[in-house]
Amino acid sequence: MKPISEVLNNKDGIKFAFSRAANNYDALALFQKEMAEELLNSFVLPLTTHHSPLTTILDIGCGTGFLTHGLARLLPQANIFGCDIAHEMIDVTRSKGQASGNKIYLLTADGGVLPYKDKAFDMAASNLVYQWIRDIKTAFSEARRVLKPGGIFVFSTLGLETLKELRHCYAEASAKFNKDGLPPFMVFSEKQIIQSVLERVGFKNISIETTRMIKTYPDMWTLLKTMKSIGAGNPLKEGDKSLTRGSLLKKMAETYEQKFGVKTPHRNCIYATYEVMFVRALKL
Repeated sequence: MKPISEVLNNKDGIKFAFSRAANNYDALALFQKEMAEELLNSFVLPLTTHHSPLTTILDIGCGTGFLTHGLARLLPQANIFGCDIAHEMIDVTRSKGQASGNKIYLLTADGGVLPYKDKAFDMAASNLVYQWIRDIKTAFSEARRVLKPGGIFVFSTLGLETLKELRHCYAEASAKFNKDGLPPFMVFSEKQIIQSVLERVGFKNISIETTRMIKTYPDMWTLLKTMKSIGAGNPLKEGDKSLTRGSLLKKMAETYEQKFGVKTPHRNCIYATYEVMFVRALKL
């Protein structure tokens, strides 16, 4: 299985997908918004009393500003910086204005190559971004570089259990059609990998909390459409329009309903698992 960034055809593909999704992102990315609020309330808020001062903060991969504007509300006297690879996402964030008392500075930039000076920030934060970055070692090194000594790095990212039902259906359907390994599919990082990479680039006092949640959808097609509409893309290769691909998807949908379907008196649906890692690390 290939990393999701390869599925989306590297940085250009990711940039295009999220740029296309920008205008409808807020209405559809409810899970992303929920995770941004959890990151703020459970992981950033405690730092406001136990880790000070927090006057310069960077939101890496800010998207349409769920976390950016949340940070501005939580820390009204701080200067908030945000960057995202998709310029259209930055435009949406900027259109929301800024919280009273804050100065918000936005740039179109790759979260893996940060255009900021060394030791510039008290905190670097990010919500559900690093699963899209292929070279997380460089990306984490960049986050550490721009932090001041004593600075805190706090972020969320998707874990290995995410969409395990969809992966199961893919494996079963591709085996039936003798198409093992085609089309490429997504895979996310394990907790141990995140921990190890953070340690290798020099972070200390690393804490990783994992949560799993279940979301329901009317069917597999709705799940795929939702993913694509927020820029995550179809996990199956876009360019392959062959009959085999159509049959593969149909078989996946049938298997999904059979193995991961929920029948109730009111409606039938399928469920999908999401594993989210909430990470805190310190630059000493």
